Amino acid sequence: NILSSKIINKIEKWKPEIIYHLAAQSAGESAYDNPKDDYLTNGYGTYLLAKLARKIKCKYFIYASSCAVYGSNPQKIISEKSSINPDSIYGISKFIGEMFVKQLLLKSKTKVRIIRIFNIFGPGQNILNLKKGIVSIYSYYVWLKKPIVVKGSLKRFRNLVFIDDCVKILFKCLNNKRLKKFETINLTSSKKTTVKELINSILKVNNLRNYPIKITKRTKGDSFGINSSNNFLKKKFYGFKFTPLNTGISIFFNWINKLTIKNIKNSHPLKLK
Repeated sequence: NILSSKIINKIEKWKPEIIYHLAAQSAGESAYDNPKDDYLTNGYGTYLLAKLARKIKCKYFIYASSCAVYGSNPQKIISEKSSINPDSIYGISKFIGEMFVKQLLLKSKTKVRIIRIFNIFGPGQNILNLKKGIVSIYSYYVWLKKPIVVKGSLKRFRNLVFIDDCVKILFKCLNNKRLKKFETINLTSSKKTTVKELINSILKVNNLRNYPIKITKRTKGDSFGINSSNNFLKKKFYGFKFTPLNTGISIFFNWINKLTIKNIKNSHPLKLK
């Protein structure tokens, strides 16, 4: 709980040289269940950590932001310079976090990386959470052999990123001489994938055909589509290659198929054998 003074004081005593700020309410739909919690954790919580980083003169502060800050933009490919126009409470709170980081750390000696992460999936995800993670949600239904419930149009689209690629980029934020002192980067595969294409990939990996799909009303605040260039990322992380979607989904299901309802609570990928 990054709103807890006990936690903040404990981190201050550690005096870390590097802070990866990954703590957040990280689901768009859940933000509407408790807007206050979303705002306080993602906004004020980020303020407290950035303030602490400045106080202890932290060398690196890497903030995991979100593509949700852009909102829906189905007409064009966006970049880091595109306008900010969140269409969800979650997107607003993540951008508030960015503004606090900039206000508190831009003029400090701390090297800052604001990483706007696009739709992540992979082993370790809470597959029982049907309010977060478009890939894991549809995978959940296939795992339990239930009809896939799609909230909204099959034409909605996303950029999907396999978890290992995300971790590698976050790690490479350190000691990267191509990065300036303060950088904002879209962490995206830059591959436009519709909901229909995603479901087809999931079914293909599982050798399934003619699978039942149920279309329902879209989730409030859910972006119709966002597609981003990763030219800036590739310039800064020269030679980086993203995992193909089918490969990532295959790895994901190799892990999912080891799950049972009984062992789901201990389902970290390093624990399951």
